[in-house]
Amino acid sequence: MINSKRRFILQAMAASTVLSALPLRSLAAASSERPMPGNKELANFIRHNELPWALETRRSSFGFGPITAESHFFVRNNLPMPPPSINDNPDDWRISIKGAKSEGEITVAQLKTLDIRTVATVLQCSGNGRAFFPHKPAGSPWALGAAGCALWTGVRVADVLEHFGGVKSKPAFLTTTGGETLPEGIDKDAVAVERSIPLDKGLDDCLLVWEMNGAPLSLAHGGPLRLIVPGYFGVNNVKWVKQLAVTEQESAAKIQQSGYRIRPIGEKGGPAHPSMWRMPVKSWLNGPGADELPVLAGANVLYGVAFSGERGIKKIEVSGDGGRSWKQAEFVGPDLGINAWRAFKLVVNLPVGQHRYVSRATDNSGDVQPENRIENHRGYGNNSWLDAGLTIHAVKKLPAKAQVQKTQTVVAAPAKVVAAKPVELSAQAQKGRDIFMKKAQPACSVCHTLADAGAAGSVGPNLNTLKPTADQVSQAVAQGVGIMPAFGSQLSDVEIAAVAVYVFEATR
Repeated sequence: MINSKRRFILQAMAASTVLSALPLRSLAAASSERPMPGNKELANFIRHNELPWALETRRSSFGFGPITAESHFFVRNNLPMPPPSINDNPDDWRISIKGAKSEGEITVAQLKTLDIRTVATVLQCSGNGRAFFPHKPAGSPWALGAAGCALWTGVRVADVLEHFGGVKSKPAFLTTTGGETLPEGIDKDAVAVERSIPLDKGLDDCLLVWEMNGAPLSLAHGGPLRLIVPGYFGVNNVKWVKQLAVTEQESAAKIQQSGYRIRPIGEKGGPAHPSMWRMPVKSWLNGPGADELPVLAGANVLYGVAFSGERGIKKIEVSGDGGRSWKQAEFVGPDLGINAWRAFKLVVNLPVGQHRYVSRATDNSGDVQPENRIENHRGYGNNSWLDAGLTIHAVKKLPAKAQVQKTQTVVAAPAKVVAAKPVELSAQAQKGRDIFMKKAQPACSVCHTLADAGAAGSVGPNLNTLKPTADQVSQAVAQGVGIMPAFGSQLSDVEIAAVAVYVFEATR
């Protein structure tokens, strides 16, 4: 029998495989209605995933100012969160320090005796903008809301390492391990959230933090303690930090070696591909008129945000004619540093009708936000100004009550397997059924819900509801998603194709 801890990780892996890999339908009626984390309200988010959480801030929920409230801040987890009890006594949270001249452990309470700093920086998921890629990459279909800017309070990594005698001469990386529970019998490197960044970066400006926007760090955002890597993509900002190490090599974890790499479409990720580290220059408009909310024709103030990792923003321009002409926008509020985003505004006159505006940022190193995205397999790093355009519907008179569309992308509730009419399967699909239920390890039937297989995974999803295409299944199984290891090394191309055909036929 599979013990409870093993079931937990298998469920997490299964959820990551299909929940992240497949474009999910609007399933509001089928929602599991799992309570939102912390003080977040569903009206401010698009819910792409529940276990682990993937919550995208609605475009209309961003404000004019440079700081994103925690209540409106996106959430992206690679594994289910640790239990809430870890935040009962946050000062007691203990992390291990390795690779320094002396090694040991330190509590959050002890960290608070060091030199405390506050920095403003943007957190952005590597896949923010994935929804605009035409090949429908695996992963949550983020548009623009997988990003936010906050004030983070803690201590410099450099000061923590100095507390342990400083760094040895050879190490080249700072490697941080998250505190998610990993049961015995599972290959740590296959599923652990462990990321490495250049050590010079770690010593320069990285922090271990316990506050966000002046409040204790919530569980959803990594409390009691998380790493903040200013200017780098979100995956490097490890939550629930349990270990900080200086290492000679990058982490052997899949999330470092092959995950979160920019690679050509159809190619497997590996160390030769660029890792998702520094964020390039990017901007977009948030309003008015986002989420199809009508605006009153006449004078309106367009507003948005712009940032560039480690560089800051020099200027922002806005165009209403597809980039043929540009007007310079005005900054709003204070400059909070090179890793924060700059809010901006531009007054325009909107006649009745439909309008589309785009923004283009230039950073302090002279890099200009590009018109087009760089096509890549996982839909990472999209900073195209064309994709991020805002369509505005200007009307002569506002409706009595304008509301944000409440339809959402959510995970279907895990469903009990009910009696179903026998499915007539092709010979190839019959072979795929056996692989689905037995040969793949962990077996797909342990975690996924599929009536024909008599499978009712306790996490889900319900494949009969999602009805994925054979191509979608094949891609998810062959290359994996998020923390789930790929089955490409375990199953042959013929076997993967058989599984894909089986799931397709069994769900039609």
